[in-house]
Amino acid sequence: MEKQEKLLALIKKRYNWDIFWYNWDLYQEGTEKKQEETFSKQDEKIILEVEKDYKEALAYIKDIISPAFLKVFPDKIRINNTFVKTYFVYSYPTFLEWNWLSPVINWDVKFDVSLYIYPIDSAYIQKYLRKRLTQLYSERSINAEKWLIHDPAVDAQIQDVEELREKLTRGMEKYFHFWIYITLYAEDEEKLNKIGKDIETILAGRNVLQKQSYLRAEQGFISTGPFAKDELGVYRNISTWWLSTTFPFSSSTLSHDEGILYGINTHNNSLIIFDRFKMENANMCVFAKSWSWKSFTVKLEILRSLMLGTDVIIVDPENEYKPLVDTVGGSYLNVSLNAKERINPFDLPLWLKDQETRSWDLLRNAVINLLGLMNLMLWKLNSEEESIMEKALITTYSLKWITLEDDSAIGKEIPIMKDLQDVLETMEWGKGLVRRMEKYTTWIFSWIFSQRTNIDLQDWLQVFSVRDLDEILRPIAMFVILNHIWNKVRSSTKKRLLVIDEAWNIMQYDDTAKFLFWLVKRARKYNLGITTITQDVEDFVKSSYGKPIVTNSSIQLLLKQSSASIDILQDVFKLTEQEKYILLNSWVGQGLFFAGTEHVWIQIVASFYEEKVVSTSFK
Repeated sequence: MEKQEKLLALIKKRYNWDIFWYNWDLYQEGTEKKQEETFSKQDEKIILEVEKDYKEALAYIKDIISPAFLKVFPDKIRINNTFVKTYFVYSYPTFLEWNWLSPVINWDVKFDVSLYIYPIDSAYIQKYLRKRLTQLYSERSINAEKWLIHDPAVDAQIQDVEELREKLTRGMEKYFHFWIYITLYAEDEEKLNKIGKDIETILAGRNVLQKQSYLRAEQGFISTGPFAKDELGVYRNISTWWLSTTFPFSSSTLSHDEGILYGINTHNNSLIIFDRFKMENANMCVFAKSWSWKSFTVKLEILRSLMLGTDVIIVDPENEYKPLVDTVGGSYLNVSLNAKERINPFDLPLWLKDQETRSWDLLRNAVINLLGLMNLMLWKLNSEEESIMEKALITTYSLKWITLEDDSAIGKEIPIMKDLQDVLETMEWGKGLVRRMEKYTTWIFSWIFSQRTNIDLQDWLQVFSVRDLDEILRPIAMFVILNHIWNKVRSSTKKRLLVIDEAWNIMQYDDTAKFLFWLVKRARKYNLGITTITQDVEDFVKSSYGKPIVTNSSIQLLLKQSSASIDILQDVFKLTEQEKYILLNSWVGQGLFFAGTEHVWIQIVASFYEEKVVSTSFK
């Protein structure tokens, strides 16, 4: 400060004020510049010290993670107490099956696998293929001139090369250099040799040839380490198609923390434990040929779901579920002309779960459903007849004090089919409809659909059997049963499964198929999961509502299929050629399990006692 004051006094004495302030600014700039130089030197010194500390700490970390010693042998490496051996693949068969690397990926030993893939310029490989094709044609010509026996292997090679050239030209294929290295680890040499023989057996079983990296053990270990360095350089040319078969991460898992056991994932032997009610919707489609365990699988799901408190309702066309009811309890309701059980198609739900509906929605939906039923019973109504029937239905309900203004059924009498007939008799142009309806009220099919309901879906397991119904009545009965179940479902919040066996029966008729599709779309809202089972895939999918039902089912189970239906399924589910092959050649109880975007190869399994309950072969 003394130095600055003296300088200020000197300037004041010798110069005027303007000159003073100008020189003062220059002095300040010089001082700041010196301070900046001082600071930069201090920062540089700090950075050098921090860098020194970092390098010392890094060296210390390397010392921690590094092994105590590493000894290299001609055929292996010893790292501390672990023995290491590396194999490389040098030859592949003409045909590689899909996911052939899966047994190695899912192998329950300690090992590392490295795959190196480098693209090759198409122009270069085309030049090589032209040269190779010339050699093959020349070889065939020379053999012909010498009257040697025709070699079919040469023709096969020519065909393969020409096909590859065409695909490369069209951009359908590309060529790559491909390396596979496998490094094994074991605690002793004996175990290492045993594991080495196992990997040789696994690969040799698929005609994939491999060798041990003799005299290059260290290079093999580095090539399979996390260094992205290939120090072995043993590769094979491979096209895009065959390269895709080596994709190593195809072993997906499908398991929830909650749910029931559906089976075993055959890719990795993991359990498929799944809760279908946690999906976007709880609907499931099951497709399989006869004797492929489709009903067996669904019965297992039913049995295991009952143990978790889920109610189950089944529409049984062949009395397959009677032993299950006899064992675990429940109601078995025989719907037939001679049975005592009756269902009134005019029933209304007592309470709607969704409170957003308007007062007249209940009656409107009932009338719409009954119009669909009348189309089935009276063999298609024309537009004029539909108009008459609609008015008659509304009038029939209003005579029981159920109107568009007040459509609550609580404490009110529900009309029956005979009441509708009486109303039609009073209406102009209704006589023709009455004559067609009489067989359901007074003639051969009387009483089955023209009496009040005398059943109640209170048991945890209810089965509706329609086996003893005449074929002409089955679609009508299915419609009435499904509508009755739907009314009960909407009247409570209980978690339920509705199983419809041989669903192709319903899909044959447009009105029943439409009603089933409507149920599938709305099931999630009422905590209901609908399972449709069919062996006649063609009839199911040909319906205009078949594919929409599949689309609105988050879960699909495809078991063993026949060659007649596999192409249809491939189109609907976009199956790969490998998945198609699996479904055609699978064993009983094996198939594909689709849950949303997840696909797994499933093996259905049951305990001895479960099999006794659900399988008729034990009876």
